[in-house]
Amino acid sequence: RTFDQNKAAIYAIYNRALRTDPTLEGKLVLQLTIDPSGAVTQCKVVSSQLNSPELEAKLIRRVKLFNFGARNVGTVTTTKPIDFFPA
Repeated sequence: RTFDQNKAAIYAIYNRALRTDPTLEGKLVLQLTIDPSGAVTQCKVVSSQLNSPELEAKLIRRVKLFNFGARNVGTVTTTKPIDFFPA
């Protein structure tokens, strides 16, 4: 749900990168570590078809700003696939 709420920001970063490189497309898989407060404490690329370390770094910086909301659980690590294709 948090990803859905932030989808516009993620795709805005991608669309800006497309202006420079219109060939950017593919799947990006991120690994997130989320602490009990809901904050993203770690985010890294597991796999990427984008071939753009600069775009990947911008996306990671943005995802680290997400807050998944406090939960009464320990630290959670999960993966999130995101598909990027020009509109």
